[in-house]
Amino acid sequence: MSQLALLENQFNDLPEITPISHDTLREKNIAVDCLRLDRTHPFVSGNKWYKLQHHLIAALQQKRSEILSFGGAYSNHLHALAYAAKALQLRVKGVVRGEKPAELSPTLQDCVSWGMELIWMPREEYRRLSAHQNYLEARQRFPEAFVIPEGGEGELGVHGVQELFARLYHEGAMNYDLIVVSVGSGTTIAGVILGVAGRAQVLGYSALKGAFDLEQRVEHAFGAQSVSGQWQVCHDYHFGGFAKTHPRLLDFISSIHSGSGLLLDPVYTGKSMYGLMEWIKQGRVTPNSRVLFVHTGGLQGWRGMGAVRPA
Repeated sequence: MSQLALLENQFNDLPEITPISHDTLREKNIAVDCLRLDRTHPFVSGNKWYKLQHHLIAALQQKRSEILSFGGAYSNHLHALAYAAKALQLRVKGVVRGEKPAELSPTLQDCVSWGMELIWMPREEYRRLSAHQNYLEARQRFPEAFVIPEGGEGELGVHGVQELFARLYHEGAMNYDLIVVSVGSGTTIAGVILGVAGRAQVLGYSALKGAFDLEQRVEHAFGAQSVSGQWQVCHDYHFGGFAKTHPRLLDFISSIHSGSGLLLDPVYTGKSMYGLMEWIKQGRVTPNSRVLFVHTGGLQGWRGMGAVRPA
């Protein structure tokens, strides 16, 4: 069996779906389940495998022996990619935003231990080169490597998420009125929308402050595929911007963990769950709705928040 098949076998089972318990849900008579992508793999967890899978397949089909991608010091993407590349016995380079610190973050320590070579890049240059629209420039800069856009963005990343949700539907696991997902690059929500093909509304909560181009980026991510169904992105629950946090958010994450045993991260899923509960309180979710919350992982990122993770 090939190394790729061995890795893919770890994701053959459908992700677990568990109910969420919260006073707001009982008061409003709304059922919310959680798609536990955080449990798919100890290191390539959350939505990362689904966004990486077809990039990795393409790299192997092109007989590339080296992969390169982009991320910050606590990047879930680089963390997952480093482990996957190790499992596939591929050389891997991570272009990291900013100057090299005196001590590596725990995330990057893991990446180095799994064999990733780190390349440090000034922030302005990084922003230009890591953007998906500048993919060809990145390829020219690193001609020997198979370049994966930051976060697994692009058609290949969307395709993997779309496949997952299409499979969930065909296996009878998508009997929901509303699907809720965190939004960063727009890749995951685009794949969800295409995967459910109008069978449920899709609501995304942005983790970014002022990223009002996200809707356009999601539409661009659809490519030539036709889109049916209602979807939208909410921009109101970023708590100050990407990777910013607030005591109110941390208290909420702790309350969810105490009530359901569900651990959320403070960068993406904590904010999107907070936003969902606020929408329910405000009556913006139809009573008696069945809601699926997509846990996109990212729990290793707690190590960079300077906040106490719920025990």
